[in-house]
Amino acid sequence: MINQQLRIRRHAPPAKSRLLSAVMTYLPDAWFSPSSKELVSLYRLRYKMALDDRKYDSALIFLNKILEVEPLNLEAKLSKAELFHRHLNDYGSAVENYNKVIRLSQQTPASAVHLQARESLSELMEMLS
Repeated sequence: MINQQLRIRRHAPPAKSRLLSAVMTYLPDAWFSPSSKELVSLYRLRYKMALDDRKYDSALIFLNKILEVEPLNLEAKLSKAELFHRHLNDYGSAVENYNKVIRLSQQTPASAVHLQARESLSELMEMLS
């Protein structure tokens, strides 16, 4: 009887492979190849968490990761400019990033991103003069 119990345990799949099998069955591709939209959402969340913790270098890394996935993401470019301007005091990079946002959003000059970039750039230029 003891041998039968050992044999049953030996043939039972390990817990990890059962978990992996369940994940593959019920959540195909959920953790293995996230979509770009999911990645951007994750990176945006991590950016906000780093910003709240005043870890500005980490926040910049997550903004750059967003821009790797979506190079024309204007909100991330604006956030990057704001980070340089308000937290890192790197005014040259802030001006450069504000100008990129303004240039890329010229087709929709009434958009909130465009207006915010113009307002922040003028505030920065006034401060520097």
